[in-house]
Amino acid sequence: MIRSKQTSPLTSLASPTRSLLLISWLAVCLLCGLHVLFPHFTQQYGLYSLVIGIVFLGLPHGALDHLVPLKMGFAWGKKPLGISLYLLAYITIAALYFGLWLWQPLAAFLGFLLATVFHWGQGDVRFLEIFLGRQRASKWGAGVSILLRGSLPMVLPVLAFPETAESLYINAAKGLGLSPFPLDLSSSIIVSSLTTYMLILFALYIINAVKVSANPWTLRMDMAELALLTLLFCTVPAYMSVGIYFIAWHSLRHLARLIILKEIDAEKLKRGLWQKPVQRLVLDLLPITLAALGLLVGLYFWKARHVTSLETFVALYLVLISALTKPHLVVVALMDYAPKKETF
Repeated sequence: MIRSKQTSPLTSLASPTRSLLLISWLAVCLLCGLHVLFPHFTQQYGLYSLVIGIVFLGLPHGALDHLVPLKMGFAWGKKPLGISLYLLAYITIAALYFGLWLWQPLAAFLGFLLATVFHWGQGDVRFLEIFLGRQRASKWGAGVSILLRGSLPMVLPVLAFPETAESLYINAAKGLGLSPFPLDLSSSIIVSSLTTYMLILFALYIINAVKVSANPWTLRMDMAELALLTLLFCTVPAYMSVGIYFIAWHSLRHLARLIILKEIDAEKLKRGLWQKPVQRLVLDLLPITLAALGLLVGLYFWKARHVTSLETFVALYLVLISALTKPHLVVVALMDYAPKKETF
């Protein structure tokens, strides 16, 4: 049952929340419109925009992981030994997953897809809870919400553009100098299984959304986002659609969670004073972002002889991202169970 019969117009939301929502929505709408009007442009230049956007927003969105334990109130995050062990575990997990790419690229690729479903779904649902008052009525409801929100940008592009996903895997393996195992994502059994999976998730998600929406307006907004993302991933080529989602949707919403970890910045944002909080966030993100760029450059020169195209370079970059994503998703999961809760 919906908790309130009062509507909440978009203008009643705090200014930063309103801005974030509008940026995400407008980016998706503009890309869909651009693809309808100039399909050859999105196909030809999609990779370039993806690379630029990922460097300026994709990498930075995980660059505050080293400060999260302290900011979220974990006692061990205040102790040198605790934070040292945390960083050691972070680096070890990333290194082990990169090793999996070198040993079993197909397993690493599939693991990357599965982990991203969980991570992106968790991030989207948590944003709705913090900024729009969505409630967690049950564990199954939370699980369904995470699975569907994460499957939209991962499963729908595979169904709509299976050749792109196959190409990404093949180019990643080639970029590492490996021979990829065959992968046929357009086979009837995979298509029928994924289609059934998505239809069941859609039905369960809608049932749960009716129960947990804060009011009728947020329910309508939830359904509108669902329709908008479905349109994006089913019509726009996968590189472009997943790229814009990662940049203007997932990364921006995660950065919003990070910026309110400082109470003083959260209060300033509520009053519409965003310049200082954004400046502090950028300065906090800069060192690790530059270090991650250094890793990317090092990986490129290590495997330069195998990088023969932009597609291969993007795939190689995603190998690095997939390795860094494993410890990053653990950190984001910890944020949900931290002593200090995010509020806005």
